[in-house]
Amino acid sequence: MEIYRSALTETDLFGTATVVCTAGQFTRVGEYKVTAGELLAMGYGEENGGYAVAIGRIYMLLQTAVPAESLGTVRLTAMTSFDRPSEILFECPNSVIDNNPTDRTKQLPLPVHDLFLSQDKRLELSFNPYVTATITLADSTINLDVTRAAV
Repeated sequence: MEIYRSALTETDLFGTATVVCTAGQFTRVGEYKVTAGELLAMGYGEENGGYAVAIGRIYMLLQTAVPAESLGTVRLTAMTSFDRPSEILFECPNSVIDNNPTDRTKQLPLPVHDLFLSQDKRLELSFNPYVTATITLADSTINLDVTRAAV
């Protein structure tokens, strides 16, 4: 089994060009479906060591077409192949993960998660905005470090 570092971006995680997200409820923005012969885990590197070792990061800026940032709560969920939630892997206000698009030392550390998703399972991105907004793929930026394995 070969394990390697990779990243998912907005084009991997958005389902459509625009998504209407209603205030006060989580709306599915999109998903990444794991393909045959692949394993996928959120994050990269070990938690111990922090900045001294290679460690994954997460950066996410969800914007409307104005463009203006839409604030709320981001959720990443592991989904089964039967479209059922398996585990919430990450959830936090997006103001915590929109710090700096280019300086990785200012982005939130994201060590590898212990759950690897296998074929036909999905990593789902949901968003619960404070104010109803239409999020656009073209104006949003996502950089989610992941660990992949070829099996």
